[in-house]
Amino acid sequence: MGRWIAVVLVVTGATVTAEAQPDACAGVDCGHGECMLEGREPFCFCEDGYAADGLRCSLAPTPPVDPRAARSSSVGARIVSIASAEGGRMLHAVGRDLAEYPGRLSQYVKPGGLWCTDFVSWVFRAAGAPFSGGYQGGWHLTNNYAVRRWFQRSSRWVANGSPEWERFTPRPGDYLRFHTDRYGHSAIVRYVAGETLYTVEGNSRGEVRLRHYYHWRLNQRIDGFGIVTQVEPRVAQLRRGSTQDEGAGGGLDEEADERSRERARP
Repeated sequence: MGRWIAVVLVVTGATVTAEAQPDACAGVDCGHGECMLEGREPFCFCEDGYAADGLRCSLAPTPPVDPRAARSSSVGARIVSIASAEGGRMLHAVGRDLAEYPGRLSQYVKPGGLWCTDFVSWVFRAAGAPFSGGYQGGWHLTNNYAVRRWFQRSSRWVANGSPEWERFTPRPGDYLRFHTDRYGHSAIVRYVAGETLYTVEGNSRGEVRLRHYYHWRLNQRIDGFGIVTQVEPRVAQLRRGSTQDEGAGGGLDEEADERSRERARP
């Protein structure tokens, strides 16, 4: 015959609270830049003309490429070619065929680090279209929030749900940021065919993968795109469209809002 033993625990007046995590950027002065976090690790994102060195921003060296060449239409093809050639490779093998600088990607990634954004930075530098304000003289941005900020400060960011969203079509070599449950995710646009978006992504299940997304405009995981090629005419075209919308009595904006509400419904 079994015997039940009841154990009653009585806790009186006990309050359980989660201990607040300290702000890792507290007390960090990057100088010509701002402190940002990836997880709990601080890093500096610097102003134009400066590069990150530890937790400080110092004067950046002379840019290794002509900024005008970095914005040409051909740079998009170079970005896609370099990135796609790494398809199927894990971190340790990315860049093994690249004889010139920046060499292998793994030398710039901390052990166990998330490397989707490192991959984008590496590809852009190898293609002659480097970022600025990061590490390694400026080209190495380690965090997707910093990449988004980089495009925003030059008015080259197209956010999901913005007035420009319905008119914008990403082109080969453009940057793409995804929302995720924790840190976000970086990708590179290969091309768009109809309503399908084709990408190349580092650290996707631990390797570089070629992926695609149907009905990409309706995908709420997509945070937005950074314009990389033919910047001036593409940005000007989007701005002209925004001005026309504002002069139309709000009709087009109302339609865009309605589409946003439809997308948000379960």
